[in-house]
Amino acid sequence: METVLGEYQCRPQAFIVHDPVAAGAFHAFDHVSDDSRLERDLLFRARPDAARYAAEHATLVRTIAAHGGRALYLHELVGDDPSFELTGTNPNQVFTRDSLITLPWSPEIFFRARLRPDQRHHEANIMKMAAERLGLREVMRLPPDIFLEGGDIIPFAYNGRRSLLVGWGTRSTPEAIDFLQQECLPHHADEIIALHLAPWRMNLDGGFVPVANDVIVSDMSSILGAELVEPHARLTIDLWDMLRGLGIRLIDTTPEESVYAQSCNCLCLGDRSIICYDLCPRVTGLLGQSGIDVYPVRAAELIKGRGGPRCMTRPIYLPLS
Repeated sequence: METVLGEYQCRPQAFIVHDPVAAGAFHAFDHVSDDSRLERDLLFRARPDAARYAAEHATLVRTIAAHGGRALYLHELVGDDPSFELTGTNPNQVFTRDSLITLPWSPEIFFRARLRPDQRHHEANIMKMAAERLGLREVMRLPPDIFLEGGDIIPFAYNGRRSLLVGWGTRSTPEAIDFLQQECLPHHADEIIALHLAPWRMNLDGGFVPVANDVIVSDMSSILGAELVEPHARLTIDLWDMLRGLGIRLIDTTPEESVYAQSCNCLCLGDRSIICYDLCPRVTGLLGQSGIDVYPVRAAELIKGRGGPRCMTRPIYLPLS
């Protein structure tokens, strides 16, 4: 039987990244004079310093190159297309994870997300173009009334099963679970573990990320309930009992650590190694004690965008020339 690898087990061939400062997107902040409107208008919690933000993003990319493999800038893939100019007005394009979904056990395919915020509607089209230029094939399309974000999907594997952890709540809608059950199972995954997120939790990866076969970092208060979804059946489950039964250790973070330090939002590199922000030494220390190689990066400016290293990277598993 072929070994099935989850996101935390598989070393990607490359990661798609995007520097919004170089793309000119930070000029958008010049048009918001009142900082109290930043989150409403641009989805950033605070106004970042452009030069420092760019420097921190460059450090993240260098850390990926040093420990995780090849980093591909979005402009290198699709910068010649006229539609790429739209990214110049959108600082949220930095979160390349959100608008595209790739799977480690099916490296040749992808499907687009549909992002709820109006400011982010075009991101998936840019990422689709990039994926296709890398040789990936789109396998399904979400209906226009269903929202699903890449930050709410985590490829998970256990006992040889291809399992998709899918969060739903503020950003991804419950109808996305129905769609994935119909269109994704059993061809592209064996099951879905649908996780109901607390209303204050934006995405699943902000509050729950497996980092190794036996370690998950989570703010447990983020998860209100869980359901096992198979091709023709659904069953309410106790997520924590299930994980304990699999021998998984849970590193529990606080809501404050997960929201304001992105303590859960780790970029998995495979081989029990991750990149995270340097903002929560308590959690990174516990991860190190669990045998995880942790590479912290500076994030005083990056954190202002309300996302972490996982959000800023879209893994590509297809071998590249």
